[in-house]
Amino acid sequence: MKKELSRLTVLLVTIGNLLPITGTTAMDDASMRRDFVAPENRAAKFQQADSFFPHRTALPGDKVLPLPRVNGTFKPDYEWQGRNYSIEEFNEHTKTNALLILKNGKIVTEIYRNGSKPESRFISWSTGKSFVSTLVGMAIEDGYIDDVRDQLTKYLPALIGSAYDGVSIRDALQMASGVEWDEESYSFSDLSIPLNRGWEYSIVQHRYRFVEGANELPRAHEPGVKYNYNTLETCILGWLVETTTRQRMTKYFEQRLWQPAGMEFEASWVIDGPQDIGREMAGGMLAASLRDYGRFGLMMLNGGKSNGRQLVSEAWVREATTADRDAVGYGKLYEGYPLGYGYQWWLFPNGHFEAQGIYGQLVYIAPKDNVVIVKLSHWPEPWVDDMELESYTFFNAVIEALKETD
Repeated sequence: MKKELSRLTVLLVTIGNLLPITGTTAMDDASMRRDFVAPENRAAKFQQADSFFPHRTALPGDKVLPLPRVNGTFKPDYEWQGRNYSIEEFNEHTKTNALLILKNGKIVTEIYRNGSKPESRFISWSTGKSFVSTLVGMAIEDGYIDDVRDQLTKYLPALIGSAYDGVSIRDALQMASGVEWDEESYSFSDLSIPLNRGWEYSIVQHRYRFVEGANELPRAHEPGVKYNYNTLETCILGWLVETTTRQRMTKYFEQRLWQPAGMEFEASWVIDGPQDIGREMAGGMLAASLRDYGRFGLMMLNGGKSNGRQLVSEAWVREATTADRDAVGYGKLYEGYPLGYGYQWWLFPNGHFEAQGIYGQLVYIAPKDNVVIVKLSHWPEPWVDDMELESYTFFNAVIEALKETD
């Protein structure tokens, strides 16, 4: 049902045996980063990525948003392909690392698997894109950016003369820039593909910053008329936040979102080079705890409000989660795929929406039911149609079962 392409944000660094990197050469480091998505030890690597490559850290604040626990045990079952399954079977079938179910801001279920624990920081992959979208909204409301319909070149003059000349911030938020980009192949052996070059020369070898590849891309369509999933687009939006706020994206993220939202643990954002020059991989390299992903979902569910503060306007949340033009309308993204697309949010026809990352990272929000579900996974491939569809079946069963507890 879903596109064959796997929406890989940007690839990452790691190690083979999960030991700290000491005394290694640059070539050794590059080899370890290149092997991060290899299937060996993937469940563990996805919990520990920020220990093994450059990153910047966002610290929590003094006031943590409490997540009270519901008394009792919630053990929903669901039907999938003609059989009934338990929550334990769901977690096993769909290779869950951690699962959180929140109802009315309270923890109904919190499960850690494969050695993970509450303080584990799980890699977000493209789930991080939804955080970047929110930072753009905050930068607009803080006066750093005038309007979402402004052209990117107003703030990023380095893009003048490129295929991004004439592309608005809104176009980039909706993956409708019209810039040619191929995110279907993840063999990384064919360096004629821009994504593969960015992976090898930026993420693996640290030769240059990932966004520098923007100037080499051609135009395929007029801006705003066609959806085309593009991780580089989100990296440019991260660059936009950094440039307009005149600070590292992680610092703005910490001060404007992470601390005031009441996050409990540190978060890390991977950078595409050494500390002094690396830029945050905004396309999906945030690493955070299960509960804090849940708190972000609650902020969106509550119209941008968290920890007693309105952090981004309700109007922005509504705009960001609306498929407001044909290019990103429901059923228009991929053949046979019913979702629409907002400002880096995936939208369901029933009003639910989610942040979504490869290998099964899902922050699923059902506003009318006051439910947030976070599932962090280690799928065998970047995208597995059956595991995605089974996850949505389980989520809907959870939402229905929780109605009986009201």
